[in-house]
Amino acid sequence: MMDKTSKHIPVLVQETLGYLQLGNGGTYLDCTFGGGGHSREILRRIEPDGHVYALDRDGTVAPFAEELSREFPDRLKLFNLAYDRLDELDAKFDGILFDLGISSDQLEASGRGFSFSRNEPLDMRFDERSGQNASQLLMQTGAERLERIFRDLAEDRQYRSLVRKIVDARRREPIRTTNDFMRIVGTTQPSVLAPLFQALRIEVNDELHTLKIGLEKAAAALKDGGRLVVISFHSLEDRIVKEFMRENMTVVTKKPVIPSLEEQRSNPRSRSAKLRSAIKSTN
Repeated sequence: MMDKTSKHIPVLVQETLGYLQLGNGGTYLDCTFGGGGHSREILRRIEPDGHVYALDRDGTVAPFAEELSREFPDRLKLFNLAYDRLDELDAKFDGILFDLGISSDQLEASGRGFSFSRNEPLDMRFDERSGQNASQLLMQTGAERLERIFRDLAEDRQYRSLVRKIVDARRREPIRTTNDFMRIVGTTQPSVLAPLFQALRIEVNDELHTLKIGLEKAAAALKDGGRLVVISFHSLEDRIVKEFMRENMTVVTKKPVIPSLEEQRSNPRSRSAKLRSAIKSTN
């Protein structure tokens, strides 16, 4: 169970606020509410009449939204939806934000195996009500698909060897926990484990496909001249965002914006973040 106060430190906050071009009385959409860090800063800067709609398919973030609603009464609305369903809001926005990283709260307190730092059930679903979890994925998926996951999403050079070990291990006993998976990988090195865990999470939650749909619906939900800001943490995510903006919007950031050295030192999880922004054309 998560505390009511988020421990997550949002990345690229000042850059995000600047590229959103916040205006008093505006309406903004945070597609990845998480711990509410970005939403809080947006709300502070659009006082007294601005509003934030927020989405998150992880229902455990509700306490963070309740706390923020007490701080900003009647100005925050949280919806338990993935961002590929944002059209269900039936609203238009001055700016829309996607932060595609996983929050520290999910890594440290979810009990769903997002992190290799503790032994937990290997679930990794943002929404525990639906879909195949990570344990089922490793137990039931054919070798060819597993190779694609670890080759393309983890960019692991030893993907064939890893998949052979997975297939061999699951014949003997179930792969149920993070420790089970780590024993198969055969190392405790974060540099090896982090991309493997990230790849499983991306696949379990169908994140790349969901992102493509979400971007299309976000562009449709923006007002003319509205701003889209996306923070990605994976090269394939960044490529999808870059191509979408170039083909469908007026690009503001010719190159991705990255955290300052100071931010990277104070928040190491920000190191792989890349921010891109674009404007919805009025023609």
